[in-house]
Amino acid sequence: MQEGEEARFTLSLRDAASSNPIRNARPIAWVDGQTKVDENSEQACRRKVATFIGGDLLHAPALSLNAYYVLAMNEDNSISVINPQTGFGGSKLLTMVMLHGVGQDWLLTPEQNLWVSQPQVDEVALVDTRLWQVRTHVSVPGHPGQIALRPGAQQIWVLTDEGVTVLAASNGQLLATIKTGQGRHTIAFSDDGKSAFVSNAANNSVSLIDANNLRKTADLAGGIHPVAMAWSSKAQLLYVAHEGDGRIIAFDVAGKQAASIKTLPGISTIRFAPDGRYGFILNPQKNQLDLLDAATNQIVRGADITHGPDQVTFSERLAYIRRRHSEIVQLVPLDAIAHAIQTGQPLALASVSNGQKAFDKGSNTRSLADTTVMVPNGAAALLANPADRTIYYYQEGMSAPAGSFRNYGHEPRAVLVMDHSLQERQPGQYQASARLPKAGNYQLVFYLDSPKMLHCFPVTVQVDPAKPLPASYAVTLTGTAPALIKGINQNLQFAIRDAVSGQIMSGVSDLQVLLFNTTNNQQLQLDAHEQKNGDYGITFTPPGSGHYYVYFQATSLGMSWNQTAQLVLTVK
Repeated sequence: MQEGEEARFTLSLRDAASSNPIRNARPIAWVDGQTKVDENSEQACRRKVATFIGGDLLHAPALSLNAYYVLAMNEDNSISVINPQTGFGGSKLLTMVMLHGVGQDWLLTPEQNLWVSQPQVDEVALVDTRLWQVRTHVSVPGHPGQIALRPGAQQIWVLTDEGVTVLAASNGQLLATIKTGQGRHTIAFSDDGKSAFVSNAANNSVSLIDANNLRKTADLAGGIHPVAMAWSSKAQLLYVAHEGDGRIIAFDVAGKQAASIKTLPGISTIRFAPDGRYGFILNPQKNQLDLLDAATNQIVRGADITHGPDQVTFSERLAYIRRRHSEIVQLVPLDAIAHAIQTGQPLALASVSNGQKAFDKGSNTRSLADTTVMVPNGAAALLANPADRTIYYYQEGMSAPAGSFRNYGHEPRAVLVMDHSLQERQPGQYQASARLPKAGNYQLVFYLDSPKMLHCFPVTVQVDPAKPLPASYAVTLTGTAPALIKGINQNLQFAIRDAVSGQIMSGVSDLQVLLFNTTNNQQLQLDAHEQKNGDYGITFTPPGSGHYYVYFQATSLGMSWNQTAQLVLTVK
């Protein structure tokens, strides 16, 4: 294994007596540097597990194989990448991905490629989530909007003004352009991916597309102004919601009409719960939720939900219903639906506050993507509130969010989770991929809570012979260290020197300084500006007393926050 390579770690768990694979476990693991001979002992391994589970900021592992990243689609042309499991105090921002235009919809493929549509610039971006950089910008004329992955095929389908553009999921190569009709479009696929359906709101039709041959075969007539579609795996039918007359029309895979269900005009959303039986139909104009039973093709239950319900997302246990004009998210327990139908009782509803401001109090720029997403390996959800510029963490069963992630001044119009943690790929085999750290001797620290297992495996990472040795730099205070007083402005000046030659580095325009107070976990991030003779200055007003670890970042020099603190300042 060489430094900088993408490595796949596989852990096989078996019962010692029967050799049967241990299924459905939730192991955790880290890769950490090995610096002492006694670190091979079980006691040393236990100490490392306790340190990493405790989240000691001063003893972070070189790699975590338990990570998931939170992505926020912002109101400008940026995507925030947040690591909720690490950071200095409240700072968990890993990086920002910059696009050419404002994102409208996105899609994460199983290969962890992120596709983002940008209608303002007629482009779709392919983001490399290993490097967090845009790999390519694909021109897609016609204001690209919703993005979908065709089941069973490596194809990205992008809706445009006149229909759909089909791209190769690996590199964005154009495969087909299919014209369907006019107006707002939505897309749905059959389970096998052989049939695609594209709605044409202005034409009051749905186009049936032969996905294998990439050609339109029919236009299906229905109600007035189709705005949403969903495929039911239980019924093997497509359900089309029409805003104009409130009709829900079901079509089979060949395009034959199978049912027509009447609801109120104004519906905007239809989405099926995970089992594919009950469809949630939202009507923000009438403040109404209707439940469609795909087994009978009838509306079986309804509920009044105020403040414009317009989006629904599911976990295994709950339906999360966003309300456009409120910060309160409505919750529907999925296991209570059948009971409400059988007994004739009202549908059980709960709620959770998602911040301080209503969703629509943010900017007018809306996204097609979800503002609620589930957290890996746990009954929990992330709820983005653009108006609050915050993402909230909600543990199911609680009455309020358990915490939040700040979005650093940006409005999170949509949220997405990319899971890098250990996943069971085969019975008893758990895998995770990660980019290897710099060359050296390491340990893979493994822990499983139930059944109790703990072990440290030796791991050696070799030097990449083709990679030039990185430059290293030292940052020092210029002059005598000042006496720092809480609340008093103080000018600090730093010098950057090449660690080998001692040469002072001038012309660095992207030097940033992070001051982290170990007493109360406060942090302050400042931009340093070159003044004279290679000195870089900041104005530091300590918000509290204590010891401040000082970190530096300069992308142009390869300096990053995760390097060891180079200075410690004391504030009285």
